[in-house]
Amino acid sequence: MGAETPGDSGHPQARGRAGAAATVPDLALTRVSAAEQVAELLTTQILEGVLGAGVRLRESALAAQLGISRNSVREGIRLLEQSRLVRYEMHRGAVVATPSVDELDDLYVTRKRLEGAAAAVAPDAEQLAALHDAFDAFIAVAERGQAREIVAADLAFHAKMVSLLGSRRIDVFYAGVATEMSYYLMLLSYVDHEHEHPWELLVPHHRALLDALASGRPEVARTAIERHLDENHARIRQILLDS
Repeated sequence: MGAETPGDSGHPQARGRAGAAATVPDLALTRVSAAEQVAELLTTQILEGVLGAGVRLRESALAAQLGISRNSVREGIRLLEQSRLVRYEMHRGAVVATPSVDELDDLYVTRKRLEGAAAAVAPDAEQLAALHDAFDAFIAVAERGQAREIVAADLAFHAKMVSLLGSRRIDVFYAGVATEMSYYLMLLSYVDHEHEHPWELLVPHHRALLDALASGRPEVARTAIERHLDENHARIRQILLDS
């Protein structure tokens, strides 16, 4: 066997690191795929009501409109299917999902389990600072009065709360829950015009949640988040039943 050169352990992983070092700075790490761009575009149009419930998403028409391949459109639609904003129907293909009470109930069961558990974790100084930053971002968005921005900042605050559990896998899972939840919170915002007067309920409620989390009293925090979720759940549920 030949002698190993200095720094070459003979292990494939070690050799891979050495060989790849010079090319790492050239990697396009921020590049977004065409499929992800399709998913983002369709998500925006669904959440803002441009594409209503039950509307068919025709791959050929979308591909022609966007100037990309049908394959990219198909992959983008599959990403939306994972977040339950889109579903496939026999003989119709991909359609925008219709909000349902059953789906809503399941979402809130999930949120109460995760957010209730997270609320029981006393945040350290760094985590508390991150929660304050998320709340400040929510305040800044509330001042602009745009429904989509407010919903996104609202859920970002709750996601930061869930991150107290210390699991990246849970964070990724909750991101999917938040995407689907956006659909229902946008409905609530437009029916109750919450985005037009965020200082009446939205801001005070989230300030109360932040104060409860900062109190260092897990039961107080857990009670606050569960009450908040129960109230929202009941209101959205009633909107769906009345529609």
